[in-house]
Amino acid sequence: MAETSRAATLLAPNKLEIREYPIPDIPDDGGLLKVEMGGVCGSDVKYYHGRINLPLPIILGHEILGRVAKLGPKAEKIHGVKEGDRVIMKGAIGCGRCSDCRRNAQRFCRNRTNYGGRTTSANPPHLFGGFADYLYLAPDVLMTPISEELSAEAAALIGSVMANGFQWALRRGGVKMGDYVLIQGPGQQGLACTWASKHAGAAKIFVSGIGRDAPRMELAKKWGADRIINVEEENVVDVVREETDGAMADVVVDVSGNPKAILASIDCLRRQGTMVLAGLTGDKTVTEVHMDKLVWGEIKLQGCFTGDNDAVDATLRLMEATKFPVEEMVSHVFSLDETEKCIQAVGGEIPELFPTKALIKP
Repeated sequence: MAETSRAATLLAPNKLEIREYPIPDIPDDGGLLKVEMGGVCGSDVKYYHGRINLPLPIILGHEILGRVAKLGPKAEKIHGVKEGDRVIMKGAIGCGRCSDCRRNAQRFCRNRTNYGGRTTSANPPHLFGGFADYLYLAPDVLMTPISEELSAEAAALIGSVMANGFQWALRRGGVKMGDYVLIQGPGQQGLACTWASKHAGAAKIFVSGIGRDAPRMELAKKWGADRIINVEEENVVDVVREETDGAMADVVVDVSGNPKAILASIDCLRRQGTMVLAGLTGDKTVTEVHMDKLVWGEIKLQGCFTGDNDAVDATLRLMEATKFPVEEMVSHVFSLDETEKCIQAVGGEIPELFPTKALIKP
């Protein structure tokens, strides 16, 4: 086994370096994961540019697929896996004592280990991010075994992409058979919400985006969208009104993180419809909302953070049962040394390079 691990470390806004960290000693309740693949999320772009506050320095990467390289004897009993097992990392059991954990909302626990987002790499064992050769396995993390039959591209998307679509559209949005659904933003999360809404039996699914989203929009059609809307050419409110004969959308899921899209989403809803907000706009962005529209229309406004732990299990079962080709979403795979370029590309900052879904392969 190597003595060090490379890791893409964010040192300051717009300053990312590939640093080397020592492979830590593994305690009885700890472990080590050899990273196979990591997904790049839109939130990684905001982390990189400093739009969301983080405890720097930090190793980025929270969509993680890997193989268990080493486990302490207690860790085997804690996690129910063994060395050599292929797993995805998603969620943590939390401290078990705080108010969030006590109401079964461990993903909000302030004391849990958080890979690629809230746990700094400044202190040993350092390796708390997926854009790396190795990852430290803390006692409170959750690992989900993954079949060897699933491609790396598909497996890496289950926990933090497809499970989010299931959670946001179905569990939080309440999408059901016969609904009209609008998804604002055709990126990875929007595609996952399209997939989930289609499997729930939505009568008509609208997916909106801009001109450069053309490849994503085509994939959305393939995955179940009935109508795509280029908001640079069409008014999304008018399209939804016309296509539903004035009934408007039962559920709108906004994953764009764009204040203008959020405001339009409210106008696309029927009375007593549900608005799901899952796109991050940044810590300093303030979106002015005409609150009376929510009051008069009795609109339900639902914020969403990430998928629950059991949403991962449900999504994995559905993916295995249907053999759905989720890997079609992956358009680019970058090396670890190209992490900064990859994040910039996902953010639309490199001409002629705008991935539908990008992965990092160490």
